[in-house]
Amino acid sequence: MPRQSKLRRKKVGKSLYWFTKAGGDTYFGSVATVPYRDARKQFTDHVQSLVARERESKGRTGLTAGELMDLFLDWIEKNRSRQTYMTRLTYCSRFGGLNAGKGHMRETPAAKIRGADLEAFLEKLKSDGLDPQTRLHAETSVRHCWNWAGKYPSPMPYLPPNYRPFSGVERTHVPLDALTENDLLTQAETENLLFCGGFDLDQFRRFGLANTVARMGADNLKRSGDFTEMLKCYYHTGARTGELASCEVGDVLTRTRQVILGRHKRSKTQRTPTIRHITLNDEAFEILSSHSAGKQPTGKLFLNEDNRPWTVRNLAKRFARVKELASVLKRPVRDEITIYDFRHLWISESLMAGNDIATVARMAGTSVAMIERVYGHFRNEHPQRAQERLDQSRRERKA
Repeated sequence: MPRQSKLRRKKVGKSLYWFTKAGGDTYFGSVATVPYRDARKQFTDHVQSLVARERESKGRTGLTAGELMDLFLDWIEKNRSRQTYMTRLTYCSRFGGLNAGKGHMRETPAAKIRGADLEAFLEKLKSDGLDPQTRLHAETSVRHCWNWAGKYPSPMPYLPPNYRPFSGVERTHVPLDALTENDLLTQAETENLLFCGGFDLDQFRRFGLANTVARMGADNLKRSGDFTEMLKCYYHTGARTGELASCEVGDVLTRTRQVILGRHKRSKTQRTPTIRHITLNDEAFEILSSHSAGKQPTGKLFLNEDNRPWTVRNLAKRFARVKELASVLKRPVRDEITIYDFRHLWISESLMAGNDIATVARMAGTSVAMIERVYGHFRNEHPQRAQERLDQSRRERKA
């Protein structure tokens, strides 16, 4: 039988303290200042809390995978973004519905889930035709749940901290395809998008794009210009879609002509989050300065027609309408083009202009390895010079 917990006295240095070893070394104050009755009450409350935690811990060991994922999703909904919650909900639900032999995975005890269960889930997604990126999202959602259960709630988590059922499962590999020149925005497409992004979309609500253009003529359409200015900033800065959408007035530094972002894509994955610096040229600086006028530092730089902040989803919808209008006006843009292609263009042309990879990676807010793998072949200035020197050397030997 375990030794009964006792309230003891312990000398530390020259002082004497009320003390117990129950639940780890715990002190209840100095003997000289805390009466025995008060120390005894603190000790009793401490022992009762340990008993309650032990009972709660024993009760948690019977959690099924489905019950654990429900607790996890409740926590995600309160502490993470709506998009993260929907992603975790989708893939945890699919994992719970996987056939586990005698029942579904959701009915299996959470403490008996194994790496083979995750591997079977990923294999099922692969057989269903899901691409590697989607399978990686699914894998991350399931891993996140069991990793979370080993930490929360503190100090008595739902699962033992050393229980890592998926530690031996290889991560889903998502190949990075190198861009080609055919993948980049052409000069004509860039001009068409900037031209068509400036039209006021309210004028098309009654009769539609094609009918309005036919009734009014392209030269008589109303223009607003706000969305074109946003597209110009994507073109000139190489910013990610969500970075400009979330950019606030206080993020713009007029002295250094920069945008400073503390929350960006890589800040979520870095152990020590870094600040994202976006350098502004004259045109981008002028646009951001004009959109900053009269706004509070916490106000969004860009607002939509309803005077609300842009979201990535709303930007995608608006961009799709711009491409539809470009088609009606005989200024076609490829269907697969997205706002993110302005970033691809900026990085590629920066390399083709002779900028070194480290500088481009730092300005783009990404890693040198990613630039090398996806865009590195656009940097051909040094190889060309090397080839020219070789040709010159051969010509001199022949002479």
